[in-house]
Amino acid sequence: MKDWVANWKAYLQEHKKMHLIYENGLIFLMSTISALIFAFGFNVFMAPTLSGISPIASGGMSGVSQVLTAILRLCGWRDLDENIAHSLLYFLLNVPLMILAFLGIGKRFAIYTLINVIETSIFIRFITPIYIPLLKDVTDLVTAEGGYLSRVLFGGVCTGLSSAICFKFEISTGGIDIIAYYISLRKRTNVGKYSALCNGLSVTLFTLFSILDVVIYGTSGDMNIAIADPFVRLLFSVIYLFTCAMVIDAINIRNKKVRIEAVTSLRSLGTELVHNNHHGVTVVEAHGAYTGQVRYIVTMVVSAYEVKSIIRFIHQIDEHAFIQTQTINQVYGRFYMKPVE
Repeated sequence: MKDWVANWKAYLQEHKKMHLIYENGLIFLMSTISALIFAFGFNVFMAPTLSGISPIASGGMSGVSQVLTAILRLCGWRDLDENIAHSLLYFLLNVPLMILAFLGIGKRFAIYTLINVIETSIFIRFITPIYIPLLKDVTDLVTAEGGYLSRVLFGGVCTGLSSAICFKFEISTGGIDIIAYYISLRKRTNVGKYSALCNGLSVTLFTLFSILDVVIYGTSGDMNIAIADPFVRLLFSVIYLFTCAMVIDAINIRNKKVRIEAVTSLRSLGTELVHNNHHGVTVVEAHGAYTGQVRYIVTMVVSAYEVKSIIRFIHQIDEHAFIQTQTINQVYGRFYMKPVE
């Protein structure tokens, strides 16, 4: 299996046009899978548009679309088709953010993010319990067995997985993910916490508008329970957002940093590392306490996805090198990161 993978990589390196087709085809496939996962999680767990099942604020541009839909209902559009409204608003809200992605992050990033947004808008419209009875059964079963908690956990995993897949291939699901990705590139830190912070506002607004809807238009049941329900959903929305952030940061390792320290007898190791990667290297001369021989401590900080290749390179230079790694939360100063195309 390893030989087949190595041969395939070698073939792609020799055939640039085939490599370009393969790379873009893979990104398009993963973008489509991401859009499917998000639409499934949103329509089945977060906003199933079924009578008797209350929607949960999902955050992001989908959450903003929920807020705007709630505002339209407050303004008198009581018969509004929420599924169509979510789909249309989700697309329109992402248009100005595409400009930010194009100018501030990268052209390929912006193009494939737009493709993902279009796919997600379409899937949200049609992959719904209204049209697919099986999804209705899933919604009813999950709600009956686990209530809000199971819905936010499953929904959070779906949304987090959708975003993480895109981040893994250096694109995004659009909306607040673009803002979070832009900030994370500038601050050189994890994406998930920025998504959670940006989502908090839309979740809070959705809760407030849901309460106003009950106050203004009343309810067929107990008024106190109807007012308390949005507050309860807000608490579960917090669990949803943290679940999303955890899944994203567990899978997306682009912004994670790792300190590599190698102890070697070869002074040239530091020079070889400098010539074969974009990161700075520090070399400190030391002496072994047991042997008394001269040793060199070679230290560098790299992105998490580079660790395996650098360790492999060190062992090619010195197979006896003693290597340790340590995950770090943040770096300050100049640090090279591969630019997003």
